[in-house]
Amino acid sequence: MIRLSIATGLLLLFTCAPTFAADFTLEKAHTQADFVVKHMFVSEVHGQITLATGSATIAENGLPSAINATFDLTTFGTGNGTRDADLRDHYLPPAITFVEKSVKGNPKAFTITGNLTIHGVTKTVNIATTLDTTAVVQGKKHYAYSGTTTIDRRDYGIAFGPLLDNSLITGDEVKIHFETDAQEN
Repeated sequence: MIRLSIATGLLLLFTCAPTFAADFTLEKAHTQADFVVKHMFVSEVHGQITLATGSATIAENGLPSAINATFDLTTFGTGNGTRDADLRDHYLPPAITFVEKSVKGNPKAFTITGNLTIHGVTKTVNIATTLDTTAVVQGKKHYAYSGTTTIDRRDYGIAFGPLLDNSLITGDEVKIHFETDAQEN
């Protein structure tokens, strides 16, 4: 009977033990979001958005329990200066933010659900994510992640009115892919 109680106690201790988490900074130089949108239903336009600030709380198993990221749209680029200036001046806000609400899955494949805010409009998005690698560099733990999601630009008030030959100049779906290196504080 005593052995059973000790075994039960140890089982409870290990299954109810807290998961330890630490605070991390998303590295600006190693974090970016790439986007792809159809142009006139013919080709795809690719662009990149840089991180302004970002932080995360990450458990020992590599799953984040809190992510806060702001991306700077004043520096985004598609490789076409005229198009980039037009988008910045007329259609895009200076920044977009993402705040995590929950994570489901395991480090090899998990979904981050959070609030994406563009133009003051906040919508819930799901990001299919993987933990790509972990490392300790100069005594600090690093987690590298990548993920993808798709949004409808119209949900965020990004509307392009003109049609060319009865076709939209820009598609409605925007595919977003991100990569980040989170460094322990």
